[in-house]
Amino acid sequence: MQKLTPATFKQLQDEAEGGSMQAQYALGAAYLNGNGVKRNPEAGTKWLRKAAESGHIAAQCDLGVMYQKGIGVECDYQETLKWYRLAADQGDALAQHNLGSVHAKGFKVKGLGFFNPTAFAFARATQDFVVAYKWFSLAAANGHAASMKDRAIIKLRMTAAQISKAEGLIKEFQEAHSS
Repeated sequence: MQKLTPATFKQLQDEAEGGSMQAQYALGAAYLNGNGVKRNPEAGTKWLRKAAESGHIAAQCDLGVMYQKGIGVECDYQETLKWYRLAADQGDALAQHNLGSVHAKGFKVKGLGFFNPTAFAFARATQDFVVAYKWFSLAAANGHAASMKDRAIIKLRMTAAQISKAEGLIKEFQEAHSS
């Protein structure tokens, strides 16, 4: 990313305030990364959210990452899924892969250790190989290379009935999203 000068930052800010979702996304990234302005995760999140709410796919995926990892926001399982799904439903391979990863591993709350019984139980409760297989398959079909490997790994831990169910979910998704 090119270093923003004060003049280009001001222009970007004006465009973002004018409603340009691409400018909102870029301004959010500038605040999050400290590019042309002092690093400010709260302002970065605000502008990223505006872009995401306007339908910016990369902003939606990035918000999913932020909620998953607790970057600029509190870790939140439902918000993680919400933002990843919005991008994934529009064909974003990275969001599809990230959904697969969340479901394959279970959701891990930042700051709670592996040996914390509540954290471990929540991670296990949110683990779903059938759904993970679906998202890894869709991501692989959209060109995300690591998804093929990850799908093969979880497939080894699945029953034939689970694989069949996942294949049905893939077909349903493709039918619902074909135009």
